[in-house]
Amino acid sequence: MVRALLTAAVEENASWCDVFCRIRGVSGVFGPRAWTAPARTPEFYPDAVTLTADATAADVLPFVDASAGCSVKDSFATLDLPGFGVLFEASWLHFPVRPAAAWVASASPDPSFVHLHGSSGTAIAHRGARAVGLSNVTGADWPGAVAGAAAAFPGLPVVGYEHGADLAAALACGATRLGELRVWVAACQNGTHDA
Repeated sequence: MVRALLTAAVEENASWCDVFCRIRGVSGVFGPRAWTAPARTPEFYPDAVTLTADATAADVLPFVDASAGCSVKDSFATLDLPGFGVLFEASWLHFPVRPAAAWVASASPDPSFVHLHGSSGTAIAHRGARAVGLSNVTGADWPGAVAGAAAAFPGLPVVGYEHGADLAAALACGATRLGELRVWVAACQNGTHDA
């Protein structure tokens, strides 16, 4: 069950990156082991997302602009990317859906996602093929955000990933870890990283 949820979470996240980037004018490509964007993606979105644990640098780097600032979401924390450093590590999560005051969903430019609004925060819910991804959660009402995502796209498990304080908050609300991921960023000329 955990492996199936992890796979669904990775697929949903790559699909979400593709939808968001396409709306912003950047078209990505789904390959057998990675989703890649040949042009630089919008800020805070990766230029590539690995889809399998056996993906390598050869499945990613030839298909992106790997210059300084390029970022790669290593969905299984298995890549070795020369010239890149780890920007952050995070955990894939499965969120239990419990009774809560569900947040209100509002329309978006694409029918696969909605903006969620609660009394104390906002979030985005995206419907993938086998899971609903919950992302960009603000505020402390994680149960409400999860309930809102489940109500917007019923019948699918709610997944996502978090790190730092948001990971701690999600775990405190009952989320379970599915696996680990890394986000890599290409080094700048001076050896620092472009965040």
